[in-house]
Amino acid sequence: MTPDSPPGPSPLPPSLQSLLAETPESIVLDNGLQLVFQEVPEHPVVSTQVWIRTGSIHEEGALGSGLSHFLEHMLFKGSERRRPGEIAREVQAFGGSINAYTAFDRTVYYIDGPSEGLDQSLDLLCDMTLHARLPAEEVIKEKDVILREIDMTLDDPDRILLRSLFATAFREHPFRYPVIGLRPLFEQVDRDVLSAYYEARYVPENMVLSVVGDIDRNGLLETVGRTFGAVPRTPVRPIVIPSESSQLAIRENRLEGDYQTARGMLAFKIPSMRHPEAPALDVLAAIVGSGQSGRLRQKLREDMGLVHDISASAWNPGQPGLFVVQYQCDPDKADRAEEAVRATFEAYREHGFTAQELEKARRFASVSEVHARQTISGLASRNGLISALVGDLHYPEQFFRRIHALSLEDLQSLAGKTFRNDQLSLVSLRPPAPAARTRPARENRDLPPFEEVALPNGARILWQADHRLPRTCMRFSGLGGSLFEDPSHRGATSLLTTLLARDTRFNTAYQVARNLESDGGFLIDASGNNSFSLATEVMPEMARQGLRALEEAVLYPAFKEATLNREREAQLAHLHILNDEILDHGRLAMRALFFGSHPFASDPAGSLESCARIDKPCLNSLYNRLIVAPNSLLVIAGDFDPEKLIPHARAFMEQLPGWSFRSLQRPFTGPAATGLHSRTLNREQSVVFEAYPDVGITAENDCVAQLLDEILSDMSGPLFRSVREEHSLAYFVGAARILAPRHGVFYLYAGTQPGKAGEIYGFFAAELERIRTGGLGQEELDAARTRLVVQNRFSLQNPATRAARASLNALYGKPVMDWLNYENRLKVVTVEDIAAFTRQHLSPETALRLTVGPEFD
Repeated sequence: MTPDSPPGPSPLPPSLQSLLAETPESIVLDNGLQLVFQEVPEHPVVSTQVWIRTGSIHEEGALGSGLSHFLEHMLFKGSERRRPGEIAREVQAFGGSINAYTAFDRTVYYIDGPSEGLDQSLDLLCDMTLHARLPAEEVIKEKDVILREIDMTLDDPDRILLRSLFATAFREHPFRYPVIGLRPLFEQVDRDVLSAYYEARYVPENMVLSVVGDIDRNGLLETVGRTFGAVPRTPVRPIVIPSESSQLAIRENRLEGDYQTARGMLAFKIPSMRHPEAPALDVLAAIVGSGQSGRLRQKLREDMGLVHDISASAWNPGQPGLFVVQYQCDPDKADRAEEAVRATFEAYREHGFTAQELEKARRFASVSEVHARQTISGLASRNGLISALVGDLHYPEQFFRRIHALSLEDLQSLAGKTFRNDQLSLVSLRPPAPAARTRPARENRDLPPFEEVALPNGARILWQADHRLPRTCMRFSGLGGSLFEDPSHRGATSLLTTLLARDTRFNTAYQVARNLESDGGFLIDASGNNSFSLATEVMPEMARQGLRALEEAVLYPAFKEATLNREREAQLAHLHILNDEILDHGRLAMRALFFGSHPFASDPAGSLESCARIDKPCLNSLYNRLIVAPNSLLVIAGDFDPEKLIPHARAFMEQLPGWSFRSLQRPFTGPAATGLHSRTLNREQSVVFEAYPDVGITAENDCVAQLLDEILSDMSGPLFRSVREEHSLAYFVGAARILAPRHGVFYLYAGTQPGKAGEIYGFFAAELERIRTGGLGQEELDAARTRLVVQNRFSLQNPATRAARASLNALYGKPVMDWLNYENRLKVVTVEDIAAFTRQHLSPETALRLTVGPEFD
């Protein structure tokens, strides 16, 4: 068979067949609730999810009001047995995390936690979803919070564009309304409307309960029967969803705003995921827009240089959906980019696809299935989605059998039916014309410890074999970032890392991506404040090829001028995008003020000025300083044979030059600016920041700082309750850290309405003073400690995550498996330790306060 000859039906790979054989068990209770559960005993954690078959398209007479989303918020406000705030506090007390989301066709509530908390998770989810009280006073307060959230969506250019797309593509179907609702309609919702909707839609017959993790079947059934099963059956009245009438021509909506980057979407109508063609549409999306080697990316970004980013996806839930292409580009290239996308789709209709692209898409689908099953949360979500929207737990197997039966003729025929002008909607968001612009606690015992070898040239290799999932992860990393860059070329590490993942002396960037992605693998680059990395993930049988791709990227980069220019423009576009979004804009401004002339004042991508100056000599110089053996670490985790792969890894790492490497730890003496500052940005909301010096990653008391961060970000804690729940001043409020090994910044932040910054700062001051003076309760500390413990457990499920954590630990001079002693370090932290840390490091004298928002704020 020639590379482009039509392939026949392709058999399912053995590794995929074994995964698909692991199907969940399903039981329908007498009251109509569907229980779907799957035992995954490897880690002592469990994910419990309730899927309600109701969303914004089911709101009937209240369509467009955001009723479903409002109700999702209100279910956290107490039940017949629990008062407002108690649900979140109970979950956090046993180390779990609770959250929810609302979509067009579903509302989902979920708790991830330790396996010993399963019974409590089920009791809590049953209580909040089937016994909610909807207190009138909480309805009024939460309404103000959601108004802030609605305003926040109006400050997010990507959300603005997405809302425009749905309003353009759908004229009769309820998809035309945003899930959160339109403000004038939302303002009309009262408790009576909310309660009536709740009583009608939140009944067992309209629910799927999905449970995955370390569970006991008999115990699970007993607890489910005692909680969800005890609720009487109530019939669900069918809701007729208006269908969309036939589209006759292209639909368009063009928007302008005060932004630096142009954004656009093109969308074709497609059938729902229940339709027999749905798997083939996913294949089309994978060919057109997935990975680095997708056709659109190669043509518009790599060949024509028209866009900074472009992707394609098939969005088709339980209702007919859209095949969406989304791109970002410079404003002066927006028209040409849109024309090029349309011309490319016309070429798909005329000339079809290649056998190699079809096989790559099949492998991509297999990899996506593996990724969905890497964590119990992902698997529970997948089981819930299939049960709630498709109704057939064997759908994954049918899906893969259909895509492996596809022919090239099938794909071209589908492209002809799909990519038509009478199915197309075009939307864009651009700046005005230039002249008008104004501006785990325990390591799983089945897993071996990481092994390590130090090579004579100073390079190191770490590895851990884990055969439970057919995936091999390899990560090359080193120290880098602003502390190692020339001051005039901040952002060089980020650009260097990107270029390492592109052209080599032997292959173009397209060939690098195609060679890996055709076999279900990928190469990704990452850089941050302190380090950089290149990582490949492949199926086990392709481990040698994945390692070879990593070796070529590290040892034989090409640094082609055209690629350098293109990726530098993309990095500049990323900086423009950060400045368009108010929270990121504020964070950049806060960082620059706080660090002043210190290197850490720069974002990892640098500034617009420094990034624009990065050239090939600069990159060559940085490459020669960073890509040396003493700064090089290779970590391998997942499904592989160490005896076969490690010798090749040694051969790769032994080629690195053994030149000396000097860590440039520049002293940080304190904030460059303190006191009150402001920056004007024409948006609907304001954001506030309050920043203090931090101790850094390697400090002995870093655990204390982590606990303080968790306490201040607690959704049931005093700060959140005061600012959001009691006074409705902000939609989001919390704390975060930006860290170097020995210093950093610890900051509080909130999004609020203009004119309210002073009140927010008052709540920040009161909460920090409470902690400084010993007012922190032991229960608060214990709850935060438990949450961090459980988060640690969840992070250890994925071999790629373990590889990343091991890499960073080794680079920073910490024990490779530092997580093994994490719980013990947390256990010894006391309330007084937190108070002393806050007094020493979060002193009012060192505080920097920054408000970003409209000029009148």
